[in-house]
Amino acid sequence: MKAWILLALALCVAVAATADVVTLTDGKQQTGIIIKDVPGDKTITLRTASGDIAIPREKIANIQRESIAESYARMGEQLFSRNEIAKAYEAYQKAAEADPSNTTITAALKRVEEAYNQLEMAKKRQQIEKIDQMLAQALQLAQEGKFDEANRLLKAADPGENSPKSETYKRIFAHVYYLWGKSRLDHQDLPGAQEKLQVALRLDPKNEDIRKALLKVWEGDPTKLDAVIEQYKNSTRPEDELKVADALFKLKRYEEALPIYLKYLQDPKFATETMRQRVYVMFDVLHRQYAEKGDYKKAIEAYKLFMDFSPNEPPTPLARYEYMLRRSQVNPNNPEERAQLAKFAEEHGLIDVAKEEYKNVLAMAPDNKTASDGLRRFAEEELRDAQDFLNENQYLLASQKAQDIKTSYAMFPDIVQQAEEIVNKARVEVERQQKNTRQQAVALAMRGDDYYNQALAYIATYTSTNVDQNKRVFSPKVEAAKYLQRALYTWQQALRLDPSLGAPTSYDLYNKIADAYAKYAVLTNPYPPRRFPGKVTDNPR
Repeated sequence: MKAWILLALALCVAVAATADVVTLTDGKQQTGIIIKDVPGDKTITLRTASGDIAIPREKIANIQRESIAESYARMGEQLFSRNEIAKAYEAYQKAAEADPSNTTITAALKRVEEAYNQLEMAKKRQQIEKIDQMLAQALQLAQEGKFDEANRLLKAADPGENSPKSETYKRIFAHVYYLWGKSRLDHQDLPGAQEKLQVALRLDPKNEDIRKALLKVWEGDPTKLDAVIEQYKNSTRPEDELKVADALFKLKRYEEALPIYLKYLQDPKFATETMRQRVYVMFDVLHRQYAEKGDYKKAIEAYKLFMDFSPNEPPTPLARYEYMLRRSQVNPNNPEERAQLAKFAEEHGLIDVAKEEYKNVLAMAPDNKTASDGLRRFAEEELRDAQDFLNENQYLLASQKAQDIKTSYAMFPDIVQQAEEIVNKARVEVERQQKNTRQQAVALAMRGDDYYNQALAYIATYTSTNVDQNKRVFSPKVEAAKYLQRALYTWQQALRLDPSLGAPTSYDLYNKIADAYAKYAVLTNPYPPRRFPGKVTDNPR
């Protein structure tokens, strides 16, 4: 073959479109192309169908120049006579290309072509028979569990993409890898099972047995949840729908998972405590997510459903969302609209929000009566707190609270005057008592404990389940928040006087303040994270 290729290359690149017939002194002839003929050399080199040969000049009787077509035809005949059909066919093709009008050459080409086609068909039949044998053997090896041997045989039997056996080969290859994947799954080798089954599915993508086996592997793999959803999404079987819900929950696609869980939570056959916990978590997350995105209509809707599902949820987040929705609809340049918005916040327990908004309105329109009356209500409430401190002989607290009132509500001269009176009375009492700083700080720390305990009592009342859900009742919550504020305020004043009271070995005021603030935030802020009581597991059934 190598000699033939070299000959064909030489013929293709020859400068002159001729070939050569060398007649020897003994009458024999050699046909080919002279590739070396240097004057003075004792030999010439002739490239023939059998290779390059050196012919001594003394043995050459005559050199006859032929056309390329005649030379190729002569070589083709020689090769055909030696039963080298493929090479002969190639030589006659080149001869016909060089001289298409030569009927002798085209007739010879047709004769050789028929022989060549018969030869190729015979080869293909042999190849197909061999492939069938190898595939049957590979399948038998796989059924015996000899997968590595079967795999080597399959690779050796590859017929190529254009073979008529291509589809059969793929199908058997896929079945062998399906059996291999099932074997790895039986041995708890999930990565190995996945690898084999994925190869099988690529080769036979419509095979449901392979797909189901692969899904069985994926159900334990968090990176394949989308594939699980895709497989079961059109099924109406409860088990399959719950598999979809489980996958959606793990992917945190709560809007899609929630309706499925709610559907089966009503059915005692499928409902579980873990499913109920997941529904709780999804409700709690969804209303927050909607609020964070600014979609307060959806946040309100989600929280109402949440309260239906869990009636003991506090109403504060709902009030916050309703406030934010109203705020989005208010003209920010209209003082009265904003004052009414602040009043809504006040009536629904959003104290800090209401105060801030009333102040903003008064900054825009100092004569706005709604805002002025609302802010005055807060001023009078805080003034009562200062007076309570005074009546309870907590003179330092009374004095500091009154000073804060003077600063925060300077727009109300009568309030400022009353606060000033409290400051003066408290100052007189402080000077009269002549207590040292340490004693005052300790007394404040202990008083803060009293306020904190009172707040806990109100919290216990507020969280009672005997609450009419159709009627908002804020008094226990408001009182609890008020006494937590007093505790925080008192402890902070104690720390101002003596920071050492914050140490755990002393009165542990820093930890007490953190704890009280957390409780206050729960009462007044809808956003602190909450978790359903108990552990939430990954498998709801």
